[in-house]
Amino acid sequence: MDLSQLPDLIDVLRAEGSDLAEVEVKQAAGGFPRSVAATVSAFANAPGGGLLIFGLDEEAGFSATGVYNAAQCKAALASLARQAMDPPVTFVAETLGFEGVSLVVAEIHEAPGSAKPVRVNATGRAYLRAGDGDFELSQVEEQAFLANRDAPRFDQEVVQGASIEGDLDPELVDAYVDSCRRSSASLARLTDADILFRTGVTAGAERSPTLAGLLALGVHPQQFVPNAVIQASVAPQVGDPLGTRARDTRRFDGPIPLMLEEALTWVARNTRTRIRFTPDGHGHDEPEYPREAVRELLSNALVHRDLGPHALTQAITLKLGADQLLISNPGGLWGLTVSSLGTAGVTSTRNSYLARICQNVRTGRDRRVVEALASGVPAILGSLRDAGMVPPRFHDQGIRFTVRVPNEALLAPDDLAWLAEVAAAARLSEVQRHALVAMRGGAVWSNKSLRAAYPMDSRTATVALTGLVAAGLAEPSGDGAGRVYRLAGRGRAEPARSPGRATGEGGKRRYTSRRGNAEQILDLLSRGGPATLGELAMSCGLSERQAQYALELLRAEGHAELLGGRGVTSKYRALEQD
Repeated sequence: MDLSQLPDLIDVLRAEGSDLAEVEVKQAAGGFPRSVAATVSAFANAPGGGLLIFGLDEEAGFSATGVYNAAQCKAALASLARQAMDPPVTFVAETLGFEGVSLVVAEIHEAPGSAKPVRVNATGRAYLRAGDGDFELSQVEEQAFLANRDAPRFDQEVVQGASIEGDLDPELVDAYVDSCRRSSASLARLTDADILFRTGVTAGAERSPTLAGLLALGVHPQQFVPNAVIQASVAPQVGDPLGTRARDTRRFDGPIPLMLEEALTWVARNTRTRIRFTPDGHGHDEPEYPREAVRELLSNALVHRDLGPHALTQAITLKLGADQLLISNPGGLWGLTVSSLGTAGVTSTRNSYLARICQNVRTGRDRRVVEALASGVPAILGSLRDAGMVPPRFHDQGIRFTVRVPNEALLAPDDLAWLAEVAAAARLSEVQRHALVAMRGGAVWSNKSLRAAYPMDSRTATVALTGLVAAGLAEPSGDGAGRVYRLAGRGRAEPARSPGRATGEGGKRRYTSRRGNAEQILDLLSRGGPATLGELAMSCGLSERQAQYALELLRAEGHAELLGGRGVTSKYRALEQD
């Protein structure tokens, strides 16, 4: 727990006007608060735990009112964590002087999977964190936690009523058996039936198909598990009829290799191709999202989804928005944490037999569904990095796992050359590099706008922004809700040349990229009057992230202002110029 970043985090709370998913504050000036047990339960059940801050008053705009007695507050929390929770919860607590009072900051640790769900003894209830609140577990969510106490073996259960002859695809089976023989000297000595049995495709005295075998090699697995599918949709776009909820909605079914190939084709059809210039000045087409990254994300969702009866009512979801690709599957990480994803040699799988089977199952492009265990996430990170894109945001809710891939534009050669000149940039993360380039173009970041552009939690955004300040590349201004970050030395003056700015015929400026977006939005506000962020994005054919960039630039230059506080109905208006 880095207390040096706490003031910035409190600024975020004040700007948001509410608690965060990973941070909860409690008023404790008059004694130990009563409503703590549910939050401790929720954080202990949440991947990564959470942060409790005693001594801030949410009702008074998160003003610092302090704790009644720091030592007694810590002791009361220790008593609650040990005696009021089942099983006991561990935490680390420290005292921090802030704005003339003392705060107690407690980092609640995540409970081990074998102990979840953590309950409140007095009521027997267990909680989950959602948004800024604590919610009692549903029956399905509780079953998911209980099922995860031991190593899952749902993929090895025999599917009642299924048979090898009637329900496994002969071509897939032949190709699978052949691949097994070529990859294992031990399996090469066995008959086809024995290979299927020894590798978990079949089980039991009757050697009937297992759930893993059916999903990987079945003719139509959804006859037995209807929701073992990918449900795909595209978000509404500019020009769609009012009230349109989704476009090109599809439901991909069949065996895993078929679903994977069809979903990949669907993503390619619904995304754009853009030109990227290499250092030698030559341009070449690249997909909006690298195919390798999308392939690995989809195969991970198909192979590692929860196959327990409590989760088989849910489908994998694939959504394409204006500014992101989102894939979500039932079941959280098993035996791993988000922070360990992509670490060399670290692997753990929820469905061990299904994963091994899929290493010998090939798609229509003659590629294995799973190339090698522990290679998927590094391949995702590598392909996005090679494309000049920021890393994905992995979110583990314990009972569901979601990946968000921001559709961040590739950095231009001019941007890359500028970054190369900034000595500290070599040590920056991809998110920081993109944020810094946006600052160069005039963008002014807040914690909230950075999180909107690059999906992350508030604590991660705080680390990214304060890291740029520590490197001397950005400077903060304002306090509390008004705290923003801009390029060091830029101040509020007219920004330097934007990466997308160029000079056209007759000496007139021809604008593109962020600058062009800003001028387009300013023209719309000047002609049409105040409008919301969503209305501006739709009218200009921009993503909300792009529109937000442009509006931050206009506000920093004094060309536009926000009416009231931030929100989906808040409006921006153009300011008259002298």
